[in-house]
Amino acid sequence: MKKTATVALLGVALLLVAAVPSHAFPHHGFVRTRVFVGVGPVWWGAPYPYWYYPPPPVYVVPAPTPVVVEPPVYTQQPQVMAPAPPAPGPQNFWYYCPSAQGYYPSVPNCNEPWVKVAPRPQ
Repeated sequence: MKKTATVALLGVALLLVAAVPSHAFPHHGFVRTRVFVGVGPVWWGAPYPYWYYPPPPVYVVPAPTPVVVEPPVYTQQPQVMAPAPPAPGPQNFWYYCPSAQGYYPSVPNCNEPWVKVAPRPQ
């Protein structure tokens, strides 16, 4: 019976020491104690190592459709030149011979000077 009372008193003493905050022992820094009362296999750690984190979720996203940008196509229009004004070439005149009463080339020779006549529309 004394043995059971000694074990119980020792257990209560350990619980009291565990309940005392760490700043109560200024010379030791801090105190960490663990008390385990139970039946079965004893594991003193976390269910997995503290450095282990589950892998992040994997999201499968379809690749974006590639966008093909074609460069603009420039077509040079043919240069249209403005029609040049007609050259003031030789004036079209009819030449009249008064003595032969005819026009050149019907009258090849004239004894008088030829008379310039503007052509008439036909």
